[in-house]
Amino acid sequence: MHQKGEEEPAVLDWERLYDLAVDKATLEFYTMHARKEGNTFSVKTLWPFRETVYFYRLLDLVEKGGVNVKEVLRLLVGFQQKNENATLMRNRICERILKRKSVLEMVENFVYGSDKNYIKPIVDFLVIYESEVRKDDSMTREEQDAAVALGRRIGMAVAKSEDGKKGDLYSLRKARKKVDFLEQINRLQFKVSRDKQDNEFKFIVPADVYEGKLTDENFQEFKQFCMIAALNSFNAAISDAKK
Repeated sequence: MHQKGEEEPAVLDWERLYDLAVDKATLEFYTMHARKEGNTFSVKTLWPFRETVYFYRLLDLVEKGGVNVKEVLRLLVGFQQKNENATLMRNRICERILKRKSVLEMVENFVYGSDKNYIKPIVDFLVIYESEVRKDDSMTREEQDAAVALGRRIGMAVAKSEDGKKGDLYSLRKARKKVDFLEQINRLQFKVSRDKQDNEFKFIVPADVYEGKLTDENFQEFKQFCMIAALNSFNAAISDAKK
C-alpha cells in the first residue's frame, strides 16, 4: 500500500503489523457500508473483522510478489457503470477476500464482462491469492499453474493468428464439460495455424494437461484460471502489436 504526497511513496511494514497482531493485542475492526441520505448516512451493513493476522500477511505476500494492491482495486472499478454500481463488483470481491473465500468466479465474470484491455495486476493478484486460500482445496498449486500456462498459450496464439478473434476466447469459455473444452482447444489449434504474415505455426498444449492436471473434479476452476490467463495474454499481445 502506498501513500501519495510530495515525499517518496511510503511502504507499510506488514511484517511489523503482523507481529503487533500476534504479540501485542488482538486487533479487530469493523467493515461498514453506509449510504448518504439527505444530511446523514444510513448504515446498510456492519460486521466485525477479526482475521487481521491473515489480512496483513496476505498484503505482505501480495506486495512481495510485485503486485500493486492500489492498482488492482482501481482496475476492479466498472467505470462503464453509473454511481455506486461502478464499485459493486469490487466491493463483493473485497468482501470475499476479507472472508478468505475464493474470488475466482467473480474475477472471471468481471474481466469478461468489462471492456478493460489491461488486467495484468488483477491476474497477478488472483494467482497469489487463490493459491493461499486454496491450500486445503482439491485444486493444487501445480494444477493452477498448468491452467494459467495453457491460458497464456491460447491467448497468445489467438492474438498472433490471422484467423484468431477475441470471440474465440468467449466460445471456449462456454464449454461446460472437460471433453468439450479439450475438443474446442483442438479445433482452435487448427483454426489459428497461420500468423498474420501467413507463416504456419501451432500452439502446443502442455503435456501435463493431458496427464492429470485437468480432471473432471477440478474442471470448472481449471477452465476459469485458463480463460482469465488467456484474456490477459491476448490483451498483452494485441497491445504489443500496436506499438
